Amino acid sequence: MWLSISATFWRNYLVMRRAFPWSFFLGHILSAIYIIIFAYLTYFFVFKGDLSSSFSAYAGTNDYLSYCILGGLLYSFSVSLLMITSRTLITELREGTLESLLLTPSTRKGYFLGYVAQGLIRIMMEFLVIIAIGSLFGLHLQQINWFHVLIVLAILILSTFSMALVLSSFMLFFRDTYITQNTLFVLMGLVCSITFPSDFLPEGVRWISHIMPLTYGVDALRMVWIEGVAINDLLTPLLKMVILGLIYLPIGSYLMKRMEKYVLEKHFG
Repeated sequence: MWLSISATFWRNYLVMRRAFPWSFFLGHILSAIYIIIFAYLTYFFVFKGDLSSSFSAYAGTNDYLSYCILGGLLYSFSVSLLMITSRTLITELREGTLESLLLTPSTRKGYFLGYVAQGLIRIMMEFLVIIAIGSLFGLHLQQINWFHVLIVLAILILSTFSMALVLSSFMLFFRDTYITQNTLFVLMGLVCSITFPSDFLPEGVRWISHIMPLTYGVDALRMVWIEGVAINDLLTPLLKMVILGLIYLPIGSYLMKRMEKYVLEKHFG
C-alpha cells in the first residue's frame, strides 16, 4: 500500500506545482473570504452589531464574526477535501487513464490515501491563509488549544473522506462533476450551520444537517476555538462524526466497486 500512496502523492504534487489545481487553491480561499466579508458587512452595516437572543442561544456564543469566519473556514476545508477525493477516478476517466489504473494490482485505498495526503498540503495552506485573513475581520485568536483543534480536524477529515467516496461513485455514474458536487456544496452551505445555526431551519430540512459530518465539525471547532471547551465535553459531536464516517465508508466502498465495474463494462467493454 505504501508504494501506491507514495507514487500517487508525488504524481499529484508535480501536477499541483505545474498545472491547474492552483486555481482551486485561489477559488476555495475566495469562497471563504466572501463568507467572511458578507458576515462582516451584515453584522455592522445591516444589523448594526445587534445580535438576537435566539441566535446567541442556538449558537452558544455572542461572537458572531468568529462564528461565521470559522464556519467559512471549515466549509472551505471540507469542500476542498471532498473535491480532492471525489474527482479522482472521474479525472482518470476523462484523461483516458482509468482503464490502466483499474487493471493495476495497486490497492485502491493506497491510491485514495495518496490523493488525500498530497491534497492536505494545499488544504492546510488554504486553512492558514483564511485564518490570517479572518483575523483582520475579528476572528477570535486568544487562548486556543491547537492540539484539540487538530483532533477535531483529524476526525472531520476521516468522516469527510468516507462521504467523498459516496460522492465519487455518483460522479462516475452520471459522468458529471459540476452539477453533482455543486449541488452538495450548496446544500452544505445552507444546512451545516456555516453562517447561522441549523436550529433556524424548518423541521423538514433540518434533518439533512444531521447526516452531514460538517455540521458536527463546525460545532466542535467553535466550542474549542471560541469557548475553550475541554476535549471531554466534545465527545458528542466527535462521536457523531465518527458514526457518520463509519456509515459512509462501507457504503462508499461498495458503490465504488460497483461503479468501477459499471464504467469498465460501459466504456471499455
